Amino acid sequence: MGIEALNLSKRELLNLGEQYLKIRNYDQAMTYLSRAVMQGSSQAAPRLFELGKSFYKERKYGPALHCFQILADKGHGRSSLLLGEIYEHGYGVMPNLQKAFDCYAAAYQSGVPQGAYQAGRMMTPDALRSEEIRDIAISWYKEAIAGGIYKAYAEIGKLYQDHGRNEKPGNPPKNDRTALSWFLRGAVHGDNLCRELAGDAFIRGRGTEVNVKRGLELYAQAFHDGSISVCFKLGMLYDEGKAVHKNVDLSIAWYLKAYERGDRRGKVEAGLAAYRAGRAYPAIPDGMEEKKKALSYLEQSASLGCGIAFEALADIALSQGRYKDFEENLKQGYRAGSEECRKKLIRFCCGRAMKALQAMKNFQFLRTGRKETLSTEDSEKMKEAAGWYKKAAAAGDVDSSAFLATLYLYYGDVLGVTEKDFTKAARKGSSSSDIYVDVLLWKYYAGPGPHDGEVFHKENPKKAFQLAQRLARKGHFKFYKIMSSYYEEGYGTKRSSRMAAYWADQVRN
Repeated sequence: MGIEALNLSKRELLNLGEQYLKIRNYDQAMTYLSRAVMQGSSQAAPRLFELGKSFYKERKYGPALHCFQILADKGHGRSSLLLGEIYEHGYGVMPNLQKAFDCYAAAYQSGVPQGAYQAGRMMTPDALRSEEIRDIAISWYKEAIAGGIYKAYAEIGKLYQDHGRNEKPGNPPKNDRTALSWFLRGAVHGDNLCRELAGDAFIRGRGTEVNVKRGLELYAQAFHDGSISVCFKLGMLYDEGKAVHKNVDLSIAWYLKAYERGDRRGKVEAGLAAYRAGRAYPAIPDGMEEKKKALSYLEQSASLGCGIAFEALADIALSQGRYKDFEENLKQGYRAGSEECRKKLIRFCCGRAMKALQAMKNFQFLRTGRKETLSTEDSEKMKEAAGWYKKAAAAGDVDSSAFLATLYLYYGDVLGVTEKDFTKAARKGSSSSDIYVDVLLWKYYAGPGPHDGEVFHKENPKKAFQLAQRLARKGHFKFYKIMSSYYEEGYGTKRSSRMAAYWADQVRN
């Protein structure tokens, strides 16, 4: 804003601010609207506030703070409230709890009862340790309640809850009956958290006699008013069967209600509840109806994406000789995030691959490291082995990737793969501790042609030198001599008689 703009009227400043808003030049809009507010424009204030909220939402905390501070200085309560959040959480500034508290108090004094609630909330940690501070925090919460912030009833009640062994000497006296009285007051005003906490008290007998019916009524009220957390409480209640008769189907249904209302954890908990109900399957004698029911729970759990359920189903399939189902369940469990399913799948696939290789009539390659001519029957067995290793590699087994790279390099023609398949397998298996993939890559890149009958070869002296150097430094004796010759010939590096002699000495030593 130029010097001449300082002489503009608040109406002119407002008009300029609105014009800049229309063309989405928000920085200039902020400048003119701020000036208009400072000159007392009541019409500019709501526009500057909305602009500040946009900055805040986009995490542009510097401009947001500027907008809110200008407005707060003029007694704008909602700006003071958001300013308190910025200072409390350190959004774009150093956290300053005293400033945050002062902003919340200013918001309340400007007619925003949420400010009183926030002030009380900030005092709560100290209120749990000091009776004097608790009284002050409660006075703030009461002001919030007077302004219609009924969730403050729950906060007051929680200040009185007796946590037993978690309480420390010197803490303010606690009384669960007093806590319940505050929860019930909030429940009367329709606060869902108060309904849930009061429901907890009746079901568990805290501050009152056990009254499961009354507790469930309060839970039901909270549920019908949109609560998600009460779905979890009801799911756990029927899953544990402590205050009510155990009912797995109801437990699962309540957890899924939470999922339907947008909380992904509901599906997870439903799957776990079904799994817990079904895991007794192996111990139930065949022919009993309970066995069929347990299996249905495991299947339901798996359908909800529970990895350990897939593992249980895989074990059942294996015990019955259903190997395809065993493999498929392990795959599904691995995709659902079960590390145990992944490990079992890899072991199964590698075992099948090794069995296929061992069934070959003439296959000395693993011992000699040189390509052999395969019979039609042995070629089919090798294809079978490669297929199993490919499945293990897809599950993240680096050793299987390295073994695939070996098979591809020497028998790529038999297996019908390309150079790209080889290099991809070598890259994925590079960290294998069972196979030196660097040796395979060195054979692929070194020299004018194959060394031991490799199918794929692409000479690249520089890469061959780098690989040989890495292998030699790791102590691979064979590559000492190779490094000496590379320096002597200048293969992939500059000639150096000194380095050639150094590596030749390593050979002799």
